[in-house]
Amino acid sequence: MEHNEKLIPASMYPERILTRSFYFTERLPGSYPEIWVRESVYERLLVAAESLPEGLRLIIWDGWRSFELQTYLYSTLFGRIKAEGFSDDEAHKRTKIFVAYPSKDDDNVSAHLTGGAVDLTLADKYGHYLPMGGDFDDTGDHSRTDYYDNDIPENYIPRWNRKTLYRVMTQAGFTNYESEWWHYDLGDRNWAMRKGTEEVYGYIEPHFKWKE
Repeated sequence: MEHNEKLIPASMYPERILTRSFYFTERLPGSYPEIWVRESVYERLLVAAESLPEGLRLIIWDGWRSFELQTYLYSTLFGRIKAEGFSDDEAHKRTKIFVAYPSKDDDNVSAHLTGGAVDLTLADKYGHYLPMGGDFDDTGDHSRTDYYDNDIPENYIPRWNRKTLYRVMTQAGFTNYESEWWHYDLGDRNWAMRKGTEEVYGYIEPHFKWKE
């Protein structure tokens, strides 16, 4: 696997791509104020942004994650699910639907630790979020990308918005994680499995530091 391609900021083209580091605004451990992605991921994001209908922009909430942040997100959700009375095995199974187990192992590296995964949505020209019929990081069934595809009028706005995001991202080369309308992959293990090819990115250590 390739380990040399650098992480770069995703905020360099605000005319079409806005960034809001969601976990940093929540003050979570291991979060950064800037969102970082692999170089070729950024290039593909530009392609997706340029193919959006006039007046729309991408807003990226998350890209590369530190191991500390990935561990915190996993353990926090696991604890919430375990408190509902599930066994350890079942709690791990349910947690992994929405947060990958923190791993640097090349055979099972967490997607966000590679810099190849992004969480994002759509905004209008003023930076206001478009309605998607569900919130980022929600663990309900309506977080499934195709949740509104059946028995819902085609002109239902959240359905149209999800399909627009899906169209521009997949045409740019990304794949979508079906349980999360906001999560897209490029070059990581999830992307490789869906494409039937070899993964490109492994775990990457950041070349930057953040101190308050």
